[in-house]
Amino acid sequence: MKLSGIIVASSIAASSAFVPAPRQQPAPSTELNVATKGKIGPVRRAISSVTKDNFSATLTEIEPFLLEDTGITFYKKSMRRLGMKARVLGVEMPADYARDAKCTAKRREKQDAFCQIKAEEAAAAAAAAEEEAAAAVEKESAAEEEPATED
Repeated sequence: MKLSGIIVASSIAASSAFVPAPRQQPAPSTELNVATKGKIGPVRRAISSVTKDNFSATLTEIEPFLLEDTGITFYKKSMRRLGMKARVLGVEMPADYARDAKCTAKRREKQDAFCQIKAEEAAAAAAAAEEEAAAAVEKESAAEEEPATED
């Protein structure tokens, strides 16, 4: 009896040695819905289920989310999807729809600064070209005024 108890106990211990240990913590998630509090799903479903009849209502419904809560990647994808849906359905998407999104503010500021610098450079180049042209005209008129003297 003792021998059979020892055999049973050792076989149970040996068989449990090959069983993988249960996970203590779940695997880390790659989803980013913590910051958006799960709002991406309804917006994505609204975009995919848009029809010609509810297009403008859907746009007004999801615009606050696109302006305030979304990240740049989801914003770009949503705008592209909405544009494609508008072309397929034959409706026109507003030109300034969700243009002032918080996720694009930094990029817009950087682009505005770049455009201002380029405009200043173009104005400076135009002024320099105008000064060169004025100097050339002045030099030419001074050359014509001097009589040619031959001895």
